[in-house]
Amino acid sequence: MSTTPSSTPSGSVPARLLSDPNFAICPDFASEDYDAVRSKIDNDNAVAIAELTASWTRSNDKNKAQWIIQVEADRAQKETDDARRRQEVEKEAAEAAKVAEAERLEAEKKKPKLGDFDVNSAPASFIEARISAFAQKKLEKRKYCPLYPFTTAGLTEAAAALMSSAEDGSSVRLGRSDDNELTFQTGPSSNTHKNMIRDENLTHREFGLGWHRYIKEIERAGWSKLHVDALTQFFYGLDTHSLHEQDHGSQIIRIYADRYRLEWFNTLGTANSFNLAIINEVLLTKISNEYFMKLHSKTIAS
Repeated sequence: MSTTPSSTPSGSVPARLLSDPNFAICPDFASEDYDAVRSKIDNDNAVAIAELTASWTRSNDKNKAQWIIQVEADRAQKETDDARRRQEVEKEAAEAAKVAEAERLEAEKKKPKLGDFDVNSAPASFIEARISAFAQKKLEKRKYCPLYPFTTAGLTEAAAALMSSAEDGSSVRLGRSDDNELTFQTGPSSNTHKNMIRDENLTHREFGLGWHRYIKEIERAGWSKLHVDALTQFFYGLDTHSLHEQDHGSQIIRIYADRYRLEWFNTLGTANSFNLAIINEVLLTKISNEYFMKLHSKTIAS
């Protein structure tokens, strides 16, 4: 039996029907259950039954009309809800796809990539030995670097270290940064040059080979022309100095080069900075005197 809504004020929404009024069955108003109701309507039992039946039929017809509207409204609401849910699902899927694509692109960036090459270029006739990671890092950071890594011995050590790291690229070690902080490092060891010596202790030939390669590498590293020119003139000026013609002159030249190139780097950007290309003959003479005094002291001691 359908739910018959109670009468509502004009313009108000009728109560929702819980069952289809098309399947509702008219009560038996002739039964004794309705005796009291019939007696209040009309003394004629047949008339009372007819009025009750007509009243129920009118109410049921209204419910049928309301049911049609209710079913159509439910259908429209379901379509709206389904469309909204589809939009939400599509939106979530699009967002998930966007996140997945971003993660894929990020992972793609982190993948090792091979560099391009010139398909029309043949191999070079001469392969130049690579400098060590230690020397490369010094040049990249525009820091002082001894000449030893640029000598034949230093380049040989760099090649050995590179081969060692290629065989075991997964090695991790504890090292120190330029700020002397402990860090975990991978790849070629920055402590490649176990036989590192000061510039003043290089041979004349090692010194010459070292500074020529050093100049080439700082140019490759993009050092400013001002600094490259100063260092080039410095080394060239010392290399062609007349002091080489004297006994121990080359050694004295290397001591000067070792001492004042380091000092130049330490004073760059300060009020005490100077032009390294200008050879200070007074200082050179002072170093020469110190050297011969030490040599004389050693001779006496021996």
